[in-house]
Amino acid sequence: MNLLKKITVLCLILCLFFSNIGISKAYTNFDENDVIEYNLDLLDEESDYLPKQRSVVSTVAKLVLKGGKYVIQFGSKIYNAVSSSVAQNALKNFKTSSYITGNSKFLLTKSDMEHMLVRHHPKFWTGTVKNKQTFFNPNLSISDVNNIALNIAKQNRSIIKSKGTNATFQVSGKVNGIEYVLGFNKGHIKQLYPKK
Repeated sequence: MNLLKKITVLCLILCLFFSNIGISKAYTNFDENDVIEYNLDLLDEESDYLPKQRSVVSTVAKLVLKGGKYVIQFGSKIYNAVSSSVAQNALKNFKTSSYITGNSKFLLTKSDMEHMLVRHHPKFWTGTVKNKQTFFNPNLSISDVNNIALNIAKQNRSIIKSKGTNATFQVSGKVNGIEYVLGFNKGHIKQLYPKK
């Protein structure tokens, strides 16, 4: 393992360690909205050091009809629709993340992340309802959602590389036992949601 790869793995391990024990704000300069951009191709195909969803996250929320309106239920907690400004404010310091494979670079921009959050995150959901609507665990931070997207991209490296940045397609993968769909559109990571 070369020096750059060792440093990358060490940084990822430290970030995971501090975020999993809940002291990332106290001992690092990161907050829950920070996004760390890195090239996953630096890690071995079988690496266990990729960012993963926090271990406390094991289920997804669901859409229910309550009092004549749709709400999101997670356990006994109910989430009502919010204004799109909630996601916009949460993303004000969001930096574009990228996944690079071969000569192709796929971007996850602030606009891409906002779309994922307002459609599928209980804390940022704006009330849109579709026939097959699924939701993230509300405990996921924006960084967690970003890391899930990059992890699934890593799992599907060969497919993504073969499709290139001009295609529109979906792939799926599992992170901590939950299966997700990841959608690409012309060089952007545009879609992420848990499968039912």
